[in-house]
Amino acid sequence: MKTLKSISLIAFLTVSQMLTAQMVSIDSLMKIKPVGIGTQKVIPYPGMIYLPMPFSSAEFRDVSQLGDIPSSDRIHSVALIYTRFREVDTFNQPKLNYYRFQNLKKLYPIVFNDTAIQWKIMEQRQATEKEDAVKCFHGFIILLKNEPPKLLIEREISLMKSVIDSYHDSLKWVPEKIDWKVKRVKEETGFYIPVNKNKRKQGMRYTSSFLGMREKEYKIRRDSTVRKRTGGYYARKGYYDTSIFKNVEEYNHLISRQWSNKMAVVTDVTGSMSPYSTQVMLWLKNRPEVLQDGRFVFFNDGDAKPDMLKKIGSTGGIHFASSSNYDSVYMAMNHAMRAGTGGDIPENNIEAVLETLKHWPNTDTVLLIADNGASVKDISLLKNVKKPVSVMLCGATDKIHKDYIDITKATGGRLFVLSTELSEMKKWQVGTEVLIRGKKFEYKNGELVRKRT
Repeated sequence: MKTLKSISLIAFLTVSQMLTAQMVSIDSLMKIKPVGIGTQKVIPYPGMIYLPMPFSSAEFRDVSQLGDIPSSDRIHSVALIYTRFREVDTFNQPKLNYYRFQNLKKLYPIVFNDTAIQWKIMEQRQATEKEDAVKCFHGFIILLKNEPPKLLIEREISLMKSVIDSYHDSLKWVPEKIDWKVKRVKEETGFYIPVNKNKRKQGMRYTSSFLGMREKEYKIRRDSTVRKRTGGYYARKGYYDTSIFKNVEEYNHLISRQWSNKMAVVTDVTGSMSPYSTQVMLWLKNRPEVLQDGRFVFFNDGDAKPDMLKKIGSTGGIHFASSSNYDSVYMAMNHAMRAGTGGDIPENNIEAVLETLKHWPNTDTVLLIADNGASVKDISLLKNVKKPVSVMLCGATDKIHKDYIDITKATGGRLFVLSTELSEMKKWQVGTEVLIRGKKFEYKNGELVRKRT
């Protein structure tokens, strides 16, 4: 991906030029202002369709790649590419562009009926001689959305719904638990200890001090006082179908802890995060009070934007739910999942956090529910986060990803992983050991790695 950043197309495609007519007309496309670039390179890339044309011609050379487009609703954008160089001053470039659009419409008319598709015109300006201009790419480039088949998304959402719908709760009696404080109390026995050591060993004791020569005998008594009483009340216990999602403890941790009423919950809903997103919703079922002044964010790393168009700080795909209504939050999560599931592995976690703090400025802390298997693509933006960010890390086993440790260390947050809460990570040094669910992990190279015995 890093090598593709040099491609001229990337800089251009950050500019949004969407048409809002009922049907995209060629006349409206001709009004798009061309953006100048150097030279458009042709690099094979998944989801990138090339439809080449010769220099100064509107005829297609090869349209075989059109067969790789599943359907028009998978198209994110279409770009017309040409060179500014002309052999004669009287050459009419706009006229040639018009014919090129006409031929595309004849070849693939359905693309003109989808107003959600973005259209671009790019003018290559590096070539100053015909020999160089002829070598440049001319024609159309079609970029596909970064999304799996809708059937897979709907199946995932259906499984999540079945688990959430299975939820039921009941009241469970929590017995009283007493925490005793034990102290040692020294008190007199009423007897005196012999001066003679042999008599002491024999256990002899006297009732008088014999003119003060014998020492008083003392004994130690344990005195217990109540330090703290807990329990002795009915608590709500939630139950749900665990046959689908296994080895996930986030729900228990969420319901067992008190959270700030000014906390925002930012949840990654890309890829394999559905078991953990489900547990967020189960948490809200069990603790409806968390919905009061609710601040929930679901992000998907770009709303199906092609990977090569993702720009640090403006990738997008961030969906807000500022509602105390459970159904509204649930619908926001589903909408975010349907809008895109991530594409490339790194996610835009920090962008989501920053947008959350901008959306709700009085937020006092952020709970980021993230995927341990995905790095943070915009970790360079961490310096801009000015509020504590705690991370509930999902999918961790033998290694805790460096990026999420960096987030909690830099912001003063906490790390929740494998039913364990870690804090004060700023104090960690190389070689620091911590226990996570009874297993030893060592801090080295910026990450936590499980120690093998």
